[in-house]
Amino acid sequence: MHEYSLARALLRQVEEMVRREGATGATAIRVTIGEFSGVEPDLLQVAFADISQDSMLVKGELLIEKVALEARCEDCSHEFAIERFRFVCPRCDCGNVHVVRGEEMMLERVVLEAP
Repeated sequence: MHEYSLARALLRQVEEMVRREGATGATAIRVTIGEFSGVEPDLLQVAFADISQDSMLVKGELLIEKVALEARCEDCSHEFAIERFRFVCPRCDCGNVHVVRGEEMMLERVVLEAP
């Protein structure tokens, strides 16, 4: 389950941020996870809760926002949500589309506790 590897990397990143900013801890961590990222949000939530128990610096919960898969038509520039993995522009019926959102996992926000 690669969610444990992702949770460990996320925890290290947040702990480094806490140290760099001179904070006493992190009270909330917010990430966005794309629908097509290959990351299962519920499994990441469980993995992060399990791994962060031993951290003295990360005391907050992991908040996850799911991001829909979206694309842009290269012919007419229309942006649209991909539904049922149909990579065709609903406006011009073109298959020349580029995914613009929904493949990523990003650390969006960390709430730090002041000393």
